Amino acid sequence: MKFIKKYLRIYALDVYLLRQFLPSLAVACAFFTFIILVFFLKETIRHAVEKNLDFFVILELCWYALGWTLTLTIPMAFLLSTILTVGSLNADSEIIAMRAGGITYPRIMRPFVLVAFVCCVGLIWFSNFIVPRFADNMENMRQYILTTDPIAAIQPGQFITLDKRENFVRKIYIEKSIKNKNTPGETLENIQVRKIGNVGNIRQLTELIIAQRGRKALKRVPNGEWIKVLRLTQGYLFSTSQDGTFQRVDFSNGMFDLNIQEPEQIKKLKRIEDMASLTLPQLVSSFESIAKYPQGEKLVRKAKLEIHKRLALSSSVILFVLIGFPLAVANRRSGKGMGLGVSIIFIFAYFALFLAADTLAVERRTLSPWFAAHVANILLGLGALYFSARRLAEFSFRDLFRSRKVSG
Repeated sequence: MKFIKKYLRIYALDVYLLRQFLPSLAVACAFFTFIILVFFLKETIRHAVEKNLDFFVILELCWYALGWTLTLTIPMAFLLSTILTVGSLNADSEIIAMRAGGITYPRIMRPFVLVAFVCCVGLIWFSNFIVPRFADNMENMRQYILTTDPIAAIQPGQFITLDKRENFVRKIYIEKSIKNKNTPGETLENIQVRKIGNVGNIRQLTELIIAQRGRKALKRVPNGEWIKVLRLTQGYLFSTSQDGTFQRVDFSNGMFDLNIQEPEQIKKLKRIEDMASLTLPQLVSSFESIAKYPQGEKLVRKAKLEIHKRLALSSSVILFVLIGFPLAVANRRSGKGMGLGVSIIFIFAYFALFLAADTLAVERRTLSPWFAAHVANILLGLGALYFSARRLAEFSFRDLFRSRKVSG
């Protein structure tokens, strides 16, 4: 009975700590995820509001973007929630009460580490099998948005890719876009469309369209289908054929319909350079084939780096708990503002090193891929050992897995 009572008391402690920690973890994860999604998708969201892009298309794009976002925000959330939770318990003298009852710091830390370990295993699976599919679908959605509503991607004063095929690419430039309350959609003014293709073995400008105005429209083709076009007026078309013949078409008193490529006509070619959309088995099996590419060594290093980055980012959740706990214990009266500030500093430093891995391992080749991917974790682990030794005098890794008897 005494044995059962002791472990029920220990179990109650774990439950209490997790009840404090898990809600904070969920809020922190939602906070960071929202910030990153808004930052990276702000242009797309603005297009949805200003240019009448289908709202469900935007939701689908946000869903696919959620995959790679969570691999970043979950480690961030572990650091912030650990500092806030432990800091709050410390400020309310609950840590002192636990210590007075004979409970060690590592024992208090144990439920946080166990949650981080479970999350680490889940993130390894998620980043290697689910995120690549999300990345692939996200790229398809970007192509869908571009081809079904290319005007939504147009920014005044910039050349934007209208469509891209195997033998040519078309880019569009507009000076300004005007909305008219009396007519749906937008009127584009002072438009240039440049088609760059192959003339013999030389890639050059093969077609130039200049128009004063343009609007998106639907046109019915002879087979009865409706296709999307960019209807241009008051302009000229200049083109060069394969044999070098120059042609000029004048539609200054008429109109010219520029067909917009439909999603059904797009065949997305999987490029080996896009490592983020490859699962772990695909990355491993690609080593032999990509070694034969002109830049085979660089691609092999990039593939190895991608594998180690996924592992490093997943395991960082444990390290963030190990470094967050002693920081929170040491700053008893710092408050939540200080906890957020410390978290941001460590997160910024960690991801600055993590994002530099591509330059160090692939571009400059000064570090091996595995070391470049894990160097941020190595430094974070050393920092965790340092702060634990300085702030938690009785720290011992064995105490994480050994229970001490609680008096009372």
